[in-house]
Amino acid sequence: MDEFRALLDRFWVTRAGNKELYFTLKRILPEYRRLISEQLGWNLIVNEAIVKLEKIPPRALPWMGIQSFQDPMDYCLLCAVLLFLADLDDGAPFLLSSLTRAVETFLAEVRPVDWTQFLHRKSLVRVLQYAQEIGLVLVYDGDSAGFGGNRDQEVLYENTGLSRHFPVHFGRDIMECQSIEDFEAFAWEGEETESRRHRIYRQLALTPGLYCSDESRSDYDYIKNQRKAINASLDKALDGELQVHKNGAFFLLSEGDRCGAVYPGTRALSDAALLLCAQLREEIEQGHYLRREDDTVLLSGWEFRHEVERCRARWGNGWGSQIRAMSLERVVQELTDYMAEWMLLEKLEGDILLAPAVGKLVGHYPASFHNELSEGEEDEPLEDE
Repeated sequence: MDEFRALLDRFWVTRAGNKELYFTLKRILPEYRRLISEQLGWNLIVNEAIVKLEKIPPRALPWMGIQSFQDPMDYCLLCAVLLFLADLDDGAPFLLSSLTRAVETFLAEVRPVDWTQFLHRKSLVRVLQYAQEIGLVLVYDGDSAGFGGNRDQEVLYENTGLSRHFPVHFGRDIMECQSIEDFEAFAWEGEETESRRHRIYRQLALTPGLYCSDESRSDYDYIKNQRKAINASLDKALDGELQVHKNGAFFLLSEGDRCGAVYPGTRALSDAALLLCAQLREEIEQGHYLRREDDTVLLSGWEFRHEVERCRARWGNGWGSQIRAMSLERVVQELTDYMAEWMLLEKLEGDILLAPAVGKLVGHYPASFHNELSEGEEDEPLEDE
Protein backbone atom coordinates (compact mmCIF):
# COMPACT_ATOMS: atom_id res chain seq x y z
CA MET A 1 0.00 0.00 0.00
CA ASP A 2 2.95 2.34 0.54
CA GLU A 3 3.81 1.85 -3.12
CA PHE A 4 0.28 2.78 -4.21
CA ARG A 5 0.42 5.85 -1.97
CA ALA A 6 3.67 6.78 -3.70
CA LEU A 7 2.03 6.47 -7.12
CA LEU A 8 -0.90 8.60 -6.00
CA ASP A 9 1.51 11.17 -4.59
CA ARG A 10 3.69 11.52 -7.71
CA PHE A 11 2.91 12.78 -11.20
CA TRP A 12 4.64 9.61 -12.46
CA VAL A 13 7.42 7.20 -11.57
CA THR A 14 10.18 6.93 -14.14
CA ARG A 15 12.54 4.03 -14.63
CA ALA A 16 15.46 6.40 -14.93
CA GLY A 17 14.54 8.41 -11.83
CA ASN A 18 13.56 5.63 -9.40
CA LYS A 19 14.35 2.21 -10.80
CA GLU A 20 13.50 0.26 -7.63
CA LEU A 21 10.05 1.83 -7.19
CA TYR A 22 9.37 1.53 -10.92
CA PHE A 23 9.84 -2.25 -10.91
CA THR A 24 8.03 -2.65 -7.59
CA LEU A 25 4.99 -0.87 -9.02
CA LYS A 26 5.04 -3.00 -12.17
CA ARG A 27 4.97 -6.08 -9.97
CA ILE A 28 2.17 -5.07 -7.57
CA LEU A 29 -0.14 -3.03 -9.80
CA PRO A 30 -2.18 -6.05 -10.99
CA GLU A 31 -3.57 -6.17 -7.42
CA TYR A 32 -5.07 -2.70 -7.87
CA ARG A 33 -6.34 -2.82 -11.45
CA ARG A 34 -9.97 -3.23 -10.40
CA LEU A 35 -9.75 -0.24 -8.07
CA ILE A 36 -8.06 1.86 -10.77
CA SER A 37 -10.24 0.98 -13.75
CA GLU A 38 -13.66 0.14 -12.29
CA GLN A 39 -13.87 2.22 -9.13
CA LEU A 40 -11.67 5.25 -9.84
CA GLY A 41 -12.10 5.15 -13.62
CA TRP A 42 -8.53 6.29 -14.27
CA ASN A 43 -6.05 5.38 -16.98
CA LEU A 44 -2.91 3.52 -15.97
CA ILE A 45 0.11 3.83 -18.26
CA VAL A 46 2.90 1.30 -17.88
CA ASN A 47 5.71 1.08 -20.40
CA GLU A 48 9.48 0.75 -20.59
CA ALA A 49 9.99 4.30 -19.31
CA ILE A 50 7.27 5.20 -16.81
CA VAL A 51 4.42 4.13 -14.58
CA LYS A 52 1.79 6.85 -14.60
CA LEU A 53 -1.64 7.00 -12.99
CA GLU A 54 -3.72 9.71 -14.67
CA LYS A 55 -5.38 11.16 -11.59
CA ILE A 56 -8.35 13.12 -12.98
CA PRO A 57 -10.30 14.76 -10.12
CA PRO A 58 -14.10 14.97 -9.96
CA ARG A 59 -13.78 18.75 -9.94
CA ALA A 60 -10.96 21.25 -10.02
CA LEU A 61 -9.73 22.90 -6.83
CA PRO A 62 -7.10 25.68 -6.54
CA TRP A 63 -4.45 23.51 -4.88
CA MET A 64 -4.49 21.03 -7.77
CA GLY A 65 -2.35 23.23 -10.02
CA ILE A 66 1.43 23.01 -10.40
CA GLN A 67 2.55 24.56 -7.12
CA SER A 68 5.63 26.30 -8.51
CA PHE A 69 3.63 28.08 -11.21
CA GLN A 70 2.49 31.62 -10.45
CA ASP A 71 0.72 32.91 -13.56
CA PRO A 72 -1.46 31.59 -16.43
CA MET A 73 1.48 32.44 -18.69
CA ASP A 74 3.41 29.57 -17.05
CA TYR A 75 0.85 27.05 -18.31
CA CYS A 76 0.85 28.54 -21.81
CA LEU A 77 4.62 28.27 -21.94
CA LEU A 78 4.50 24.69 -20.68
CA CYS A 79 2.17 23.73 -23.53
CA ALA A 80 4.53 25.39 -26.02
CA VAL A 81 7.53 23.56 -24.54
CA LEU A 82 5.66 20.24 -24.86
CA LEU A 83 4.92 20.99 -28.52
CA PHE A 84 8.59 21.75 -29.10
CA LEU A 85 9.76 18.53 -27.42
CA ALA A 86 7.22 16.47 -29.38
CA ASP A 87 9.07 17.32 -32.61
CA LEU A 88 12.42 16.06 -31.27
CA ASP A 89 13.78 12.53 -31.19
CA ASP A 90 14.42 10.88 -27.84
CA GLY A 91 17.85 11.89 -26.59
CA ALA A 92 18.12 14.77 -29.05
CA PRO A 93 20.13 17.78 -27.76
CA PHE A 94 18.83 21.31 -28.19
CA LEU A 95 19.74 24.85 -27.16
CA LEU A 96 17.67 27.26 -25.13
CA SER A 97 17.78 29.77 -27.98
CA SER A 98 16.09 27.30 -30.36
CA LEU A 99 13.43 26.59 -27.75
CA THR A 100 12.66 30.29 -27.18
CA ARG A 101 12.28 30.89 -30.93
CA ALA A 102 9.88 27.95 -31.23
CA VAL A 103 7.87 29.10 -28.22
CA GLU A 104 7.46 32.56 -29.77
CA THR A 105 6.07 30.94 -32.92
CA PHE A 106 3.70 28.58 -31.10
CA LEU A 107 2.21 31.34 -28.93
CA ALA A 108 2.19 34.18 -31.48
CA GLU A 109 -1.58 34.03 -32.00
CA VAL A 110 -2.49 32.75 -28.54
CA ARG A 111 -0.46 34.70 -25.99
CA PRO A 112 2.53 36.50 -27.52
CA VAL A 113 5.73 36.48 -25.51
CA ASP A 114 8.44 39.14 -25.36
CA TRP A 115 11.77 37.95 -23.99
CA THR A 116 12.82 41.53 -23.26
CA GLN A 117 10.24 41.47 -20.44
CA PHE A 118 11.61 40.16 -17.16
CA LEU A 119 8.28 38.60 -16.13
CA HIS A 120 8.10 36.55 -19.34
CA ARG A 121 11.65 35.29 -18.87
CA LYS A 122 11.00 34.37 -15.22
CA SER A 123 7.86 32.54 -16.32
CA LEU A 124 9.88 30.43 -18.75
CA VAL A 125 12.48 29.78 -16.05
CA ARG A 126 9.78 28.32 -13.80
CA VAL A 127 8.57 26.11 -16.64
CA LEU A 128 12.07 24.87 -17.50
CA GLN A 129 12.88 24.14 -13.86
CA TYR A 130 9.63 22.18 -13.57
CA ALA A 131 10.48 20.30 -16.78
CA GLN A 132 13.85 19.38 -15.31
CA GLU A 133 12.31 18.37 -11.98
CA ILE A 134 9.88 15.83 -13.45
CA GLY A 135 12.31 14.56 -16.07
CA LEU A 136 11.10 16.05 -19.36
CA VAL A 137 14.57 17.44 -20.09
CA LEU A 138 18.13 17.01 -18.87
CA VAL A 139 20.62 19.87 -18.56
CA TYR A 140 24.08 19.25 -19.97
CA ASP A 141 25.60 22.70 -19.82
CA GLY A 142 24.41 25.99 -18.34
CA ASP A 143 21.68 27.01 -15.90
CA SER A 144 18.04 27.69 -16.76
CA ALA A 145 17.76 30.24 -13.95
CA GLY A 146 20.27 32.49 -15.72
CA PHE A 147 17.72 33.24 -18.44
CA GLY A 148 15.75 35.29 -15.92
CA GLY A 149 18.53 37.86 -15.73
CA ASN A 150 19.92 37.60 -19.27
CA ARG A 151 17.85 36.76 -22.35
CA ASP A 152 21.05 35.83 -24.20
CA GLN A 153 21.79 33.06 -21.69
CA GLU A 154 22.47 29.77 -23.48
CA VAL A 155 21.78 26.32 -22.05
CA LEU A 156 22.27 22.90 -23.61
CA TYR A 157 19.46 20.40 -22.93
CA GLU A 158 18.57 16.84 -23.88
CA ASN A 159 15.04 15.68 -24.66
CA THR A 160 14.30 12.57 -22.57
CA GLY A 161 11.28 11.57 -24.67
CA LEU A 162 8.91 11.59 -21.67
CA SER A 163 6.97 14.56 -23.03
CA ARG A 164 4.80 12.25 -25.15
CA HIS A 165 3.44 10.70 -21.94
CA PHE A 166 2.77 14.02 -20.19
CA PRO A 167 -0.71 14.98 -21.57
CA VAL A 168 -3.78 13.37 -20.05
CA HIS A 169 -5.69 11.01 -22.35
CA PHE A 170 -9.37 11.91 -21.98
CA GLY A 171 -10.50 9.35 -24.54
CA ARG A 172 -12.66 11.90 -26.35
CA ASP A 173 -12.43 15.10 -28.38
CA ILE A 174 -11.70 18.06 -26.10
CA MET A 175 -11.54 20.75 -28.77
CA GLU A 176 -15.02 21.98 -27.84
CA CYS A 177 -14.09 22.46 -24.16
CA GLN A 178 -14.00 26.15 -23.30
CA SER A 179 -13.85 26.08 -19.49
CA ILE A 180 -12.89 24.00 -16.48
CA GLU A 181 -16.56 23.13 -16.05
CA ASP A 182 -16.58 21.50 -19.50
CA PHE A 183 -13.83 19.12 -18.39
CA GLU A 184 -15.51 18.50 -15.04
CA ALA A 185 -18.66 17.46 -16.89
CA PHE A 186 -16.79 14.36 -18.11
CA ALA A 187 -17.20 12.95 -14.59
CA TRP A 188 -20.99 13.07 -15.04
CA GLU A 189 -21.06 11.34 -18.43
CA GLY A 190 -21.79 7.69 -19.12
CA GLU A 191 -23.93 5.21 -17.24
CA GLU A 192 -25.27 6.81 -14.06
CA THR A 193 -24.12 4.20 -11.54
CA GLU A 194 -20.64 4.01 -13.05
CA SER A 195 -20.12 7.77 -13.23
CA ARG A 196 -21.33 8.15 -9.64
CA ARG A 197 -18.92 5.45 -8.47
CA HIS A 198 -16.01 7.16 -10.23
CA ARG A 199 -16.87 10.57 -8.75
CA ILE A 200 -17.12 9.20 -5.23
CA TYR A 201 -13.88 7.23 -5.25
CA ARG A 202 -12.00 10.14 -6.83
CA GLN A 203 -13.41 12.60 -4.29
CA LEU A 204 -12.45 10.43 -1.34
CA ALA A 205 -9.00 9.59 -2.73
CA LEU A 206 -7.96 13.09 -3.81
CA THR A 207 -9.75 15.59 -1.57
CA PRO A 208 -10.28 16.05 2.19
CA GLY A 209 -13.84 14.72 1.97
CA LEU A 210 -17.32 14.85 0.50
CA TYR A 211 -20.00 16.99 2.10
CA CYS A 212 -23.68 16.19 1.83
CA SER A 213 -25.59 18.83 -0.14
CA ASP A 214 -28.53 18.96 -2.51
CA GLU A 215 -26.13 18.49 -5.42
CA SER A 216 -24.25 15.58 -3.86
CA ARG A 217 -27.17 13.87 -2.10
CA SER A 218 -27.20 10.82 -4.40
CA ASP A 219 -23.41 10.44 -4.06
CA TYR A 220 -23.66 10.67 -0.28
CA ASP A 221 -26.46 8.08 -0.15
CA TYR A 222 -24.31 5.75 -2.28
CA ILE A 223 -21.47 6.09 0.25
CA LYS A 224 -23.78 5.23 3.15
CA ASN A 225 -25.09 2.16 1.35
CA GLN A 226 -21.70 0.97 0.11
CA ARG A 227 -19.49 2.14 2.96
CA LYS A 228 -18.06 -1.30 3.76
CA ALA A 229 -17.05 -2.00 0.16
CA ILE A 230 -15.64 1.49 -0.33
CA ASN A 231 -13.69 1.33 2.91
CA ALA A 232 -12.28 -2.11 2.06
CA SER A 233 -11.06 -1.00 -1.38
CA LEU A 234 -9.49 2.28 -0.26
CA ASP A 235 -8.03 0.78 2.91
CA LYS A 236 -6.30 -1.96 0.92
CA ALA A 237 -4.68 0.58 -1.41
CA LEU A 238 -4.06 3.53 0.91
CA ASP A 239 -4.32 2.22 4.49
CA GLY A 240 -6.98 4.34 6.14
CA GLU A 241 -10.53 4.49 7.41
CA LEU A 242 -13.73 5.77 5.84
CA GLN A 243 -15.72 7.82 8.35
CA VAL A 244 -19.30 8.66 7.45
CA HIS A 245 -21.26 11.32 9.33
CA LYS A 246 -24.71 12.78 8.81
CA ASN A 247 -23.20 15.72 6.94
CA GLY A 248 -20.28 14.21 5.05
CA ALA A 249 -17.80 11.41 4.47
CA PHE A 250 -14.02 11.46 4.97
CA PHE A 251 -11.31 8.92 4.21
CA LEU A 252 -8.59 9.44 6.81
CA LEU A 253 -5.15 7.96 6.19
CA SER A 254 -3.43 5.92 8.88
CA GLU A 255 0.08 6.68 10.00
CA GLY A 256 2.70 5.82 7.41
CA ASP A 257 4.46 7.32 4.45
CA ARG A 258 3.16 10.73 3.45
CA CYS A 259 0.77 10.81 0.53
CA GLY A 260 0.62 14.28 -0.96
CA ALA A 261 -0.24 17.22 1.26
CA VAL A 262 -1.73 16.28 4.63
CA TYR A 263 -3.78 18.07 7.24
CA PRO A 264 -2.85 18.78 9.93
CA GLY A 265 0.66 19.34 8.68
CA THR A 266 3.87 20.76 10.10
CA ARG A 267 3.27 24.39 9.13
CA ALA A 268 2.47 26.96 11.83
CA LEU A 269 -0.71 27.75 9.88
CA SER A 270 -1.84 24.19 10.50
CA ASP A 271 -1.48 24.68 14.25
CA ALA A 272 -3.31 27.99 14.07
CA ALA A 273 -6.15 26.43 12.05
CA LEU A 274 -6.60 23.57 14.54
CA LEU A 275 -6.70 25.99 17.46
CA LEU A 276 -9.13 28.28 15.65
CA CYS A 277 -11.39 25.32 14.82
CA ALA A 278 -11.42 24.28 18.49
CA GLN A 279 -12.37 27.81 19.52
CA LEU A 280 -15.08 28.03 16.86
CA ARG A 281 -16.47 24.69 17.99
CA GLU A 282 -16.72 25.97 21.56
CA GLU A 283 -18.50 29.13 20.42
CA ILE A 284 -20.97 27.15 18.30
CA GLU A 285 -21.71 24.66 21.09
CA GLN A 286 -22.38 27.57 23.45
CA GLY A 287 -24.90 28.99 20.98
CA HIS A 288 -22.95 32.12 20.06
CA TYR A 289 -23.22 31.22 16.36
CA LEU A 290 -26.20 29.55 14.72
CA ARG A 291 -25.69 26.10 13.24
CA ARG A 292 -27.79 25.52 10.15
CA GLU A 293 -29.62 22.31 9.17
CA ASP A 294 -26.67 21.08 7.13
CA ASP A 295 -24.30 21.76 10.08
CA THR A 296 -22.64 24.68 8.33
CA VAL A 297 -22.24 28.01 10.12
CA LEU A 298 -22.30 31.40 8.41
CA LEU A 299 -20.06 34.11 9.88
CA SER A 300 -19.66 37.64 8.72
CA GLY A 301 -16.18 38.71 7.71
CA TRP A 302 -15.96 40.78 10.90
CA GLU A 303 -16.98 37.83 13.11
CA PHE A 304 -14.35 35.57 11.55
CA ARG A 305 -11.71 38.28 11.97
CA HIS A 306 -12.74 38.68 15.62
CA GLU A 307 -12.34 34.94 16.25
CA VAL A 308 -8.88 34.93 14.66
CA GLU A 309 -7.91 37.91 16.83
CA ARG A 310 -9.12 36.13 19.98
CA CYS A 311 -7.31 32.93 18.99
CA ARG A 312 -4.06 34.78 18.42
CA ALA A 313 -4.37 36.57 21.75
CA ARG A 314 -4.88 33.22 23.54
CA TRP A 315 -2.34 31.05 21.74
CA GLY A 316 -0.33 33.20 19.35
CA ASN A 317 2.96 33.05 21.25
CA GLY A 318 3.06 29.34 20.53
CA TRP A 319 2.91 29.87 16.76
CA GLY A 320 5.99 30.00 14.56
CA SER A 321 8.00 33.21 14.42
CA GLN A 322 6.94 33.96 10.84
CA ILE A 323 3.21 33.94 11.56
CA ARG A 324 3.77 35.78 14.85
CA ALA A 325 5.36 38.62 12.88
CA MET A 326 2.35 38.98 10.56
CA SER A 327 -0.25 41.69 10.93
CA LEU A 328 -3.72 40.57 12.03
CA GLU A 329 -5.10 41.21 8.54
CA ARG A 330 -2.39 39.03 7.02
CA VAL A 331 -3.04 36.23 9.51
CA VAL A 332 -6.76 36.37 8.69
CA GLN A 333 -6.03 36.18 4.97
CA GLU A 334 -3.53 33.34 5.32
CA LEU A 335 -5.86 31.30 7.53
CA THR A 336 -8.83 31.93 5.25
CA ASP A 337 -6.94 30.74 2.17
CA TYR A 338 -5.40 27.76 3.97
CA MET A 339 -8.67 26.57 5.50
CA ALA A 340 -10.49 27.03 2.19
CA GLU A 341 -7.95 24.76 0.49
CA TRP A 342 -8.72 22.05 3.05
CA MET A 343 -12.51 22.44 2.63
CA LEU A 344 -12.88 23.76 6.17
CA LEU A 345 -14.60 26.90 4.98
CA GLU A 346 -15.91 28.60 1.87
CA LYS A 347 -15.27 32.23 1.04
CA LEU A 348 -18.44 34.06 0.09
CA GLU A 349 -18.90 37.74 -0.73
CA GLY A 350 -17.94 39.35 2.58
CA ASP A 351 -18.89 36.25 4.59
CA ILE A 352 -17.31 32.97 5.67
CA LEU A 353 -19.23 29.68 5.54
CA LEU A 354 -17.77 27.19 8.02
CA ALA A 355 -17.93 23.54 6.91
CA PRO A 356 -18.87 20.71 9.32
CA ALA A 357 -15.24 19.53 9.47
CA VAL A 358 -14.41 22.62 11.53
CA GLY A 359 -15.98 20.82 14.49
CA LYS A 360 -14.22 17.54 13.71
CA LEU A 361 -10.61 18.58 13.13
CA VAL A 362 -9.58 20.53 16.22
CA GLY A 363 -6.48 20.76 18.38
CA HIS A 364 -5.23 22.03 21.73
CA TYR A 365 -1.88 22.92 23.21
CA PRO A 366 -0.73 20.88 26.22
CA ALA A 367 -2.10 21.98 29.59
CA SER A 368 1.38 23.24 30.54
CA PHE A 369 1.30 25.87 27.80
CA HIS A 370 0.84 29.42 29.19
CA ASN A 371 1.14 31.51 26.00
CA GLU A 372 4.39 33.02 27.17
CA LEU A 373 7.53 33.55 25.12
CA SER A 374 10.89 32.71 26.63
CA GLU A 375 14.11 33.51 24.83
CA GLY A 376 15.53 30.41 23.17
CA GLU A 377 12.50 28.29 24.11
CA GLU A 378 11.09 26.07 21.37
CA ASP A 379 7.40 26.11 20.48
CA GLU A 380 5.27 23.50 22.21
CA PRO A 381 3.95 20.68 20.00
CA LEU A 382 0.25 20.72 19.25
CA GLU A 383 -2.02 17.89 20.35
CA ASP A 384 -4.67 17.23 17.71
CA GLU A 385 -7.83 15.20 18.05
